[in-house]
Amino acid sequence: MQVVILSVILALLFVILLLVYLNWRNKQPLALSGGPDEVLSQASQLLNRGKDAQAIDYLERAADMGMAHAAQFLGELYSLEGTHLFDLAKADHWFQQAARLDEQIADLQRQMLKFKVHPTQEAGKQQLKEMLKPGADQGNSKQQAELGRLYQESPLLDPDGTKALHYLGLAAEAGDTQAQYHLANLLLAPHHGEPDPIRARALLEAITESEPLAKSQLAQMLLTGEGGPAEPREAERLMREVAEENDFALIELAYLYQEGTALPQDIPKAEECLRQALAMENHSAAYRLGELLLKHKRDSDSHREAIALLTPLAEQWWTDALFLLGKAHEDGLGTRRHLPTALSYYRLAATDPAPYHLTRVDELSAKMGSYELEHAESLYRQFLTEHPLSQEQQASIDLTHGLRLFHEDDRGRRHPREAIAYLERAALAGENLALEPLHQACVETGQRVDAAIWAQLALTDQFYYLPTGELEVSLTSLRQGFSEAEEALFTQRLAERQATLAAN
Repeated sequence: MQVVILSVILALLFVILLLVYLNWRNKQPLALSGGPDEVLSQASQLLNRGKDAQAIDYLERAADMGMAHAAQFLGELYSLEGTHLFDLAKADHWFQQAARLDEQIADLQRQMLKFKVHPTQEAGKQQLKEMLKPGADQGNSKQQAELGRLYQESPLLDPDGTKALHYLGLAAEAGDTQAQYHLANLLLAPHHGEPDPIRARALLEAITESEPLAKSQLAQMLLTGEGGPAEPREAERLMREVAEENDFALIELAYLYQEGTALPQDIPKAEECLRQALAMENHSAAYRLGELLLKHKRDSDSHREAIALLTPLAEQWWTDALFLLGKAHEDGLGTRRHLPTALSYYRLAATDPAPYHLTRVDELSAKMGSYELEHAESLYRQFLTEHPLSQEQQASIDLTHGLRLFHEDDRGRRHPREAIAYLERAALAGENLALEPLHQACVETGQRVDAAIWAQLALTDQFYYLPTGELEVSLTSLRQGFSEAEEALFTQRLAERQATLAAN
């Protein structure tokens, strides 16, 4: 009996000792081995098995030994909201450590700051400057170029524009082609002082073969004679090179051939460019080609092709395509002449109340009898039934008309106050391209609170805008001059418009 009891006790003791040993072994730090992929894989396995403490210890030791990817992984772990590991102070520490250890990771973090998606740093531009300046001052041309671009896009950081010129100039002297390109653009439109188109053109000419963006910019200068004599043949050559793989460049070149002002008019070349862009499935090319065929061709086959190109666009509520279809049916181009059909298309086009749309409706209506007018009304309503106007399409139409009123209508007049109603309707329906002109129109008409609201909304969605810093400067200036009542009204209306946008 005693032997049995002793055996049980020994067995229990063995199990206890085994558990103690296993527990001790699990708490021992794992030996580091392999490169970043192996280390991150081992850490991920530990995390998946619920061994967070061991994974953290493993990664911290790897980071302390100089492994940047381990430090970056730690930063990402500590920045995961809604988990027990969430700790922004620790996350920020490890992100900074990773950036110090590896320039590629530092570049990634700078891009995250630039686009305001960094998990732990919200004051993007100031912190981005602090990350770039030490390397830039030590002669790193890549960071000089980045810092110069940051200053170029941020007048609040560089009010007199000298810092942008300084750092872009240093990087340009070191042979950084992107810095040379951006310096050229800054010289064409400096924050302060007189433009220097001669120097800008020289910079662009030096990098044309190595920096694709320089070709388009230089071509425009050569066409207009900015910074030196006009050289249309060289401009055409550069534009043709840009257009080889760029459908919008093809459309621009076709427009120049068709208009015959900056370049000699050449309709066959214009048609060739548009057909190339059409092969890239560019809808604007379809419209432009349809317009060219109706305007410059005399054969019925071309006119029928134009109608075939324009009809799908008209059904998507391209109002200029609707107008051209009206013209085709009024003049019998590619189809039989039929005034009721023409009038129905003109009326549909007049959903965008451009003066030339409205004028054509009035002039053609005056020529028609009651029966034809009734037929036109029937065709108009049939189209509305078959192709109902969506909110998105209406917003695009409102944007088009709002921009026309703000910049210049068909008679060469500006109407900024009238433009606001159309631009606001477009913006609240989700048409982001209305935000910046809406801000400008409100500034012009003295509507300071609304101007600040639209600037704030535009800055929130910078995907649609090239960052120039002008909106930040305007918004800061407006809000600094607000009274308490204006600031309260700004906060209230901003929240209301954000809610409307979220609902749409």
